[in-house]
Amino acid sequence: MDSMTAPRTRPSYASQTLAKGLRLLEALVRDGGRSTLSAVAAGIAMPPQTAHRLALTLEAEGYLIRTAKGVYRSAPRLAALARPSEPRPDLAARLRRPLARLAEHFGAYAHAGILEDGMVTYIVKESGEAADLFTAERMQLEAYCSAIGKILLAALPEAGLAAYLAGGPLVALTANTITDAAALRGELAAIRRSAVAYDRHEIRNDLFCIAVPLPPSGKGLVEGAISLSFLGRIPDPDTERRAIRRMRAIARVAADSPSIPA
Repeated sequence: MDSMTAPRTRPSYASQTLAKGLRLLEALVRDGGRSTLSAVAAGIAMPPQTAHRLALTLEAEGYLIRTAKGVYRSAPRLAALARPSEPRPDLAARLRRPLARLAEHFGAYAHAGILEDGMVTYIVKESGEAADLFTAERMQLEAYCSAIGKILLAALPEAGLAAYLAGGPLVALTANTITDAAALRGELAAIRRSAVAYDRHEIRNDLFCIAVPLPPSGKGLVEGAISLSFLGRIPDPDTERRAIRRMRAIARVAADSPSIPA
C-alpha cells in the first residue's frame, strides 16, 4: 500500500480538514502538474468534491498554482518554506531601510531580488500597504513573468539566456503572461536599452510592477534588481517617472556605499 494512502493514527483532537488538505497538497506536489486534480484525488482515495474545495483553498492561500484546467502545481510560497538560508544578507541589509521608505512613500510594495537557478529569489520585501501580498523573503518566483526577473534575464549573456529559454515552457499565469520565447526575447532587448522592466498583470491580474537593475558588480555583472509593486492599481505616468527616479537613486547608493542612509 502506498505510504500516502495508508491509514494513519491521529490523536482525537486532530483537524480532519487540515489532514486532508495536507495529504492533497503532498500528492499534488509529488505529481508536479502531470495529472489532473481528479486523477490525483483518486490516487489518494479522496472524493473529487473534497479535493476541489481543498485545492481552491490552497490556491487562494498561495500554496498552489493552477497551470491548466484542473491541473495544479506547487506555488513559490510553498518553495519558500524549504529555503531556510538567507541569500546575500549584506545586500539585503543595505537595501532594507530605503526600500521600506520607498514602499511607504508610494503606498506600494518594494522588493529586492537576485537570480538563482533561473528563478527570482526575493531577499527583501517591504510593504507600504495594509493589504497583504503573496510574496515573501526567500521566496522564489518565475523570472519570465516578473519585473525583477526580466531585468535579471536581460542581463544574462546569450548562452545563459538560451539555456534558460530551453529549460521548459513559459506557463501562462494570466492572460497577459508572455509565453512565446521570441516575444520574451524582444521585451528583454527593450529592457537592455531602457534599464526598466515591467510586470503588466502577468503574475496576477491585479498586480503591476516596475523594476530597475542594481549597478553591475566589479565583475561587470548585474547581480540584483529592485522593484515597486502596485496592488489593484496602475500608477499614472508622473508617479511612474518619480518611482523610477527614486529606485535608480537607491540602486546607485546601494552600489556606492556599504550602508545606505534612511
